Amino acid sequence: MDFNHRNPTHLFALLFVAASLFVFIVIPILTFFNGIFVGSTTGQIPPTDPSYSVFFEVAILLLQFVFVVFLFILVPLLWYALVNRLRPKEMFSRLRLRTEGLDRALAWGVITAIAAFVVMLGLSVILQLVGVNTEEAGNIKDLELYFSLPSLLLISTFQPIAEEIFFRGFLLEKISSLYGNNVSIVVTSLLFGLAHLSSGNVVPAVMTGLIGILLGYIVLKTKNLYAAISAHMLFNLISVTLYIIGKTVLT
Repeated sequence: MDFNHRNPTHLFALLFVAASLFVFIVIPILTFFNGIFVGSTTGQIPPTDPSYSVFFEVAILLLQFVFVVFLFILVPLLWYALVNRLRPKEMFSRLRLRTEGLDRALAWGVITAIAAFVVMLGLSVILQLVGVNTEEAGNIKDLELYFSLPSLLLISTFQPIAEEIFFRGFLLEKISSLYGNNVSIVVTSLLFGLAHLSSGNVVPAVMTGLIGILLGYIVLKTKNLYAAISAHMLFNLISVTLYIIGKTVLT
């Protein structure tokens, strides 16, 4: 069943998709421009009292997980249920969450993660040659203000699942069905990059957008979302690990 603007349940589903895009796309864009005109900020450091800090971290972590699960996972499922009238098995098929050929998908995930690091390294060198500061290319430093190492590792492994379901699962499938594979890869990668804008800093969005192109391509090649999920998770975990090692060595 296709979208019908006269159907109240369809409009209800569209409202939640719009809410997801607003929270994860529009707000980062507004934050980016706010950082340009007001000045880049690193946010407010959480309380230093140990007992309160633990409570603060757990509360922020749970709140983030609730938002991510609802807006990135439940919203696409809501659309499939209300608009497309799909059963759970059909939803998984649309999202390309398939166990068939899982070993091949995971292998391509490892290859894609390695390719992503090569691309990021090359882009970092180019940006530095033209005078662009790439030290703030990632958001790990900002996340470290609020989360301990275990929480960072938890976020690095869980959030890629939700992000891939929304961007390379739901959005890629919908846009591809309307405009073709190439357009779907470009659009979802652009949105994926915009979702990672930071205050006054466009470098994370550019790098993340390029990674999104690789992830979108590998999903269409393998016809399996687990390829992108594994690549995204591996890339995040290695990034956090390298950041911690580098910080330990420097200190």
